Amino acid sequence: MKNFRNILINSSILFVCAATVQTTLHELGHFAAALVIHAKNVTLHHNYVSADTAGMPLSHTIFYSAAGPVVSLLIGLGFHLVCSCQKKRNVAFLFNLYMAVFGYIAFFGYLMVAPFFTYGDTGYIFAVLNFSVWLTASLAITGGIVLYFVMRKLIRFFVQMGTTSIIADKHLRRKLMNSLIQYPLYIGVLITTLLNLPVPSVLSLLYPICSPFSLMWVYGDALSGDYTAGDLNTDIGAVNRIQPVWVVVLFLIVVINRGLVGGVVVK
Repeated sequence: MKNFRNILINSSILFVCAATVQTTLHELGHFAAALVIHAKNVTLHHNYVSADTAGMPLSHTIFYSAAGPVVSLLIGLGFHLVCSCQKKRNVAFLFNLYMAVFGYIAFFGYLMVAPFFTYGDTGYIFAVLNFSVWLTASLAITGGIVLYFVMRKLIRFFVQMGTTSIIADKHLRRKLMNSLIQYPLYIGVLITTLLNLPVPSVLSLLYPICSPFSLMWVYGDALSGDYTAGDLNTDIGAVNRIQPVWVVVLFLIVVINRGLVGGVVVK
């Protein structure tokens, strides 16, 4: 099989679905935390939560700020575990894989930008705890290093979406990886950036534009690494067919995303 066009379409759809769902769950973490600490005028938007935390103890505001990144880390760990246990390399597996990718990226990405944006989740926490510049920078660098090794762990799952014969053929393998990762990344970044509009801050715009490129750190491993020891795809044809159910899922996710632009308020 030499034409992976439908794999590219499916991967782009799953990229957008996973990225948007992860962002929504991240914000729901903040939203739930705001309700727990009894903040006032709590509003859930498509890519941020606003809440009146004035006068609250520092521990409450830290809890509120940390809730989103913690949820993202749990998403990364949880879906990573699901991928490790799942045997079939099908479209559902690819969605789970993208969820793991975006969960990790959201958590470690916030660590990486903490020295530059003190109004972000981790940046705010480090600032109010009076972390030194060197400590904040060290945590940011550590976050980048850990994210690199996590991506190296996850990249094998992308390769395993191919059959034994495709992985063995360098030309076909590159075409498959382009259809699974590189081209969907470009398409997905464009769409998710549009879905993040309007944004409350520069950081909210930088995240969908820049963070997914963490996958490209290990793209060379996908092209040349030996990942034939794990479970490989046995039905590439099923992945290379348009999946109507995921088109419907994408439509519903976009509708919810746009519906949240106006905000859901709990006073």
